[in-house]
Amino acid sequence: MSFNKIEQKLKEFTIDTETEPNINTNEQLKEIERNIGNQLPSDYKDFLKGYGGCYLESKKTTDEVEYDVCYKPIEKDPWMGKEDDTQLLESFYGLANDHNSLQEAINTYSDRFPGNIIPIASSAGGNVICMDIDNEKVLFWDHELSQPDKDFFLIANSFEEFILSLVDEPIETDDSDSDVEIEILENDFGKLLFGKDN
Repeated sequence: MSFNKIEQKLKEFTIDTETEPNINTNEQLKEIERNIGNQLPSDYKDFLKGYGGCYLESKKTTDEVEYDVCYKPIEKDPWMGKEDDTQLLESFYGLANDHNSLQEAINTYSDRFPGNIIPIASSAGGNVICMDIDNEKVLFWDHELSQPDKDFFLIANSFEEFILSLVDEPIETDDSDSDVEIEILENDFGKLLFGKDN
């Protein structure tokens, strides 16, 4: 596991991170490990020190096309369509004491996850990206399922593999529907203004 590969991959994206300069990252990490009773993988700890709490944004977004940062999971989750091969990554949890606090996320989900699984990031629809710290696998948790043995879907076999799976995906828009809607609005507006069809 080389953190260099992770850093190189992250350079493909704009990184929006809100770090607190006063945070002692080593102390925060030790406290989290004490609380969970286990060691975090070294590459994940390095990530938390430099990028924890970040949002990744695509560098490909233009005025014409907007892109999301997504990951390619090994196993599809119920939120993915038949044709989908990626899932949205929203943001990573970090060491700061804010809305993206890793410790707060661990506390929030401690009664819903087995003790060896911790949340590491958020995904679309209130779902969570997790890590099994016993085997370092990265998992997708479906918040709408209620069977602990069936709530998790394999994303990657390691944190590094997860980061390396990140891709830019264009946000799909259906322009034909909006054109029809505009035409209808224009016709209705014309009737309203002039009392007749255009």
